[in-house]
Amino acid sequence: MGVSLDKIVQDLLLIIRGSSVSQSEPISKRQLEDWVHQYRAFLLKRDLDKNKMINPDYVQEISDLQLEMVQTSEDNDVESGSYITRTLEQLPKTLDLNHKPGIVYVGTILGDQIQLVPYNRFQLQKHRKYTGKDKIAFLRNQYLYVHNNELLEYINLRGVFENPLEIESFNDEDYRSNYPLPIDKVVTLKQLILSKELGIEAQSFSDDKNDSNHGVSPNTEDVKYNQNLRR
Repeated sequence: MGVSLDKIVQDLLLIIRGSSVSQSEPISKRQLEDWVHQYRAFLLKRDLDKNKMINPDYVQEISDLQLEMVQTSEDNDVESGSYITRTLEQLPKTLDLNHKPGIVYVGTILGDQIQLVPYNRFQLQKHRKYTGKDKIAFLRNQYLYVHNNELLEYINLRGVFENPLEIESFNDEDYRSNYPLPIDKVVTLKQLILSKELGIEAQSFSDDKNDSNHGVSPNTEDVKYNQNLRR
């Protein structure tokens, strides 16, 4: 069972309503969702900065993405017998993964992988004698382009996107109920939002009964500070 975005937001609302924050400044579900997306991105970048592999739970797939022919004047002349196609629509913005776009796989609907290269490499690649007609793809202005000696109509890709919900316009999958976040990161994500945005800190109560109860309470100074920033 996947992570539910609505469940994360509901848990945060329950904690907020039990603090003084909600009495002075109501927090909308939309605001909480935006914070969830932002801190999901933060957690991913933090892992990547430690040279960790991309967790598959962060990755989303877009299947059967339709392509169209590109006029040769748009990307300079193309060699005879080769084609440049691009996606009909701009792709949602990806996270930058170590100074690279967050696309981790591009391939045909038959499963043939296509190498993703920077645009400036494409400019050189197409003039190479022996590899000039190799299948390559590149991103430009949020469009995915494919240079190929076959006229492709559809492409598949996988990537890590800033706002996972934007992928629903390309797929049938509901990412509210299957949010691309590893379940072990949910607690950390909630704690970051509560402490960094609302000044609500996790607090261990005095364990007089030795029952290991835990709870949360607002950090008054941090709450005032964050509220002043929003004015």
